[in-house]
Amino acid sequence: MLRTRLFNITKQLMSFILLLFASMALGSCISQASCQTSNSSQPALPLLQFQKAPCYGPCPSYEANIMHDGSITLISWGNIGIPEDDTVQLCLPKPELQQLKRDIAALNYTSLQDSYLTQWTDRPSTYLTFYEKGKAIKRVKHQEGGPESLITFQKELHQKIMHLVKQKAEQP
Repeated sequence: MLRTRLFNITKQLMSFILLLFASMALGSCISQASCQTSNSSQPALPLLQFQKAPCYGPCPSYEANIMHDGSITLISWGNIGIPEDDTVQLCLPKPELQQLKRDIAALNYTSLQDSYLTQWTDRPSTYLTFYEKGKAIKRVKHQEGGPESLITFQKELHQKIMHLVKQKAEQP
């Protein structure tokens, strides 16, 4: 009798643990789902990695991994309105995603230098890694100078991402 009771309790506990792990796995899959509806069961490929490195002051610092479907995994390093070391999922609306792709094409990133450096040690660095077919093609480190198109591209992308962060923070 005691043995049967222990067996049933163990069986129920194992079922609960299995259900818990299954729900955690499902939750993980849902959070990684693409933000644009797509008929493809393939995971979205990376489009661009945008990093604003920390500086000696209160400058925003984060890493944003932008996928071809508009989903963004953002890791906060500080000063962006979400806790440091927090990771959030964002979604770039389809019109803005299409505009970003046009802006990337117009930037002609393969012709950019690998780095635009400064002599000042307190300048923040911005890194852009461009992808084609899931592979990193070009990485640019920017601190100062460079073409106006690069500076404008970085500024506008940062503003878009900060707008999405603000929207996410305002959600209940």
